[in-house]
Amino acid sequence: MIAQRLRNMSGPTLDLDPVNDGEEIKFSGRNRLYVGNLAGELQSEKGLRELFEPYGKLGDIYIGPDKKFAFVKVEYHANAEKAKRALDGTTAAGRVLRVRFAGNTAIRVSNLTPFVSNELLYKAFEVFGPVERATITVDDRGNHMGEGTVEFSKKSSANICLRMCQEKCFFLTAALRPCIVEPKEIIDEDGFPERSMSKTTQFNKERSFGPRFADPNSFDHEYGSRWKQLHQMYKVKSAALKREMKLEEEKLEEQIELIRYETETQLLRQELQKREADKERLKMEWEMRQKQLMEKDLFEEERRQSFQLRQEAPLRRRPQERPVYRFDQPMGFMGGCDYATMEMESNPFVVFEDAPNNNDIGSAGLNQTGNFGNNFDEKNPNMIEGNNNINDNPPWCRR
Repeated sequence: MIAQRLRNMSGPTLDLDPVNDGEEIKFSGRNRLYVGNLAGELQSEKGLRELFEPYGKLGDIYIGPDKKFAFVKVEYHANAEKAKRALDGTTAAGRVLRVRFAGNTAIRVSNLTPFVSNELLYKAFEVFGPVERATITVDDRGNHMGEGTVEFSKKSSANICLRMCQEKCFFLTAALRPCIVEPKEIIDEDGFPERSMSKTTQFNKERSFGPRFADPNSFDHEYGSRWKQLHQMYKVKSAALKREMKLEEEKLEEQIELIRYETETQLLRQELQKREADKERLKMEWEMRQKQLMEKDLFEEERRQSFQLRQEAPLRRRPQERPVYRFDQPMGFMGGCDYATMEMESNPFVVFEDAPNNNDIGSAGLNQTGNFGNNFDEKNPNMIEGNNNINDNPPWCRR
């Protein structure tokens, strides 16, 4: 729960609303009275209520395990003061009562920067539990003294705050100055009255002399002067210690700033290295994609060329499958015909000498059989290769 509250207020704390509206809180920790030296009927809650109710309304009443002391909450602080003045030192059940303000829910916060206000102190320590009052201590001129007081509503909240702030470093601002949390020393506003003094033998001895000035040459004056010198030495050493502490604080702040600068530089360097690694990775991915695209384009080109070759293969095979008449073939029917090599002037079907023209062969040509031979193996002058006379060729040599 404390961690969640801290996360909720981890952002900038530039504008904080006032928390003290001037109205007094009822039954607050400031109105809690300690009642000691109890006896008889006052060792019960009923007896304590009968004793304190004439001075105002009462809240929670806690009685100790041994029933010799108790804590009583009164509605308002004025009523608590009235009850304290009236009942402190009175006798009840044969015993003298001791009534004090029980300020054990308050803590002292020191080592604060000048930028911590009442509102920031209240908001910061509210994460440990309900806070009734939080104030910064100032001098007579209103200057910040670097410390403050926080009053919790419950003692358990104050104990949690003390334990966590002593175990860990609790920062209120950007400055790396952890606040020092200690129990608040309760100073009774009424001081120490005569009725609270124990009348012993030492008391009688000390009270045998009254206020006086010592003579300059007396033993009392010399002894008192030494006490003054001791306190003066204490003041000098305290001032020197404060100056030394101030120098150490400044030195620590400079070291912290240097370490912070180095840390931020290291973080920036790591961020730069990370970005360079990302850049190299993106570059490699881009090169890989380009290589894949080139390989894909090359594959598509090879595939297209292969498909084109498969489409053109039948067209190339068709001319190769046609019969080709070569001049080195042996003489024979059609193969050795001289018409295979002769040039036709007009019509290749003009094969008879008696034909008057290309369209009419004539009966003379059809009946001309005198030149036909029966033996093809014999060399016929009409079948000599390279004969250019078309009229000497037999009719079967027509193409």
